[in-house]
Amino acid sequence: MAHTTVSDFVIWTKHIHGDPAIERAILALEEGEAIRLRVAGAAGAWTRMKDGKDGRPTPGIRPIGAAKDFWRELYSSRRGDVVDIEVISEDAGLGAPRETRLIDRSPESRLAAIEAFLGLSGQGWRSEGRSVSRDEMHER
Repeated sequence: MAHTTVSDFVIWTKHIHGDPAIERAILALEEGEAIRLRVAGAAGAWTRMKDGKDGRPTPGIRPIGAAKDFWRELYSSRRGDVVDIEVISEDAGLGAPRETRLIDRSPESRLAAIEAFLGLSGQGWRSEGRSVSRDEMHER
């Protein structure tokens, strides 16, 4: 059984001791990929943190869903304590991270979209009330 220190709002792999396989499993996750863990007796889903701006992987996981509330409470009440951690399933049942698909538009469709957008000018809300100056509005 592995152990981790409750020292942050996330779990860093450098704080996991006792079972190198858990650390390797977490480091093998892709950015945003989830894993089910039992931490301090509570099962929950955790996701690998986003890579840094320079592209280097961030060696940590953050709780999601019910695990987030549990970990936040644990952090506020037992900060600095060592708790047990174990992998329940490397597939958290949340599916793979979503991939962004770029839409390829032709120049004709882009031009039509711009014309439709510009055609909306003057179609917004109009006041039927009378116009007043700022001084009249504030009774100056």
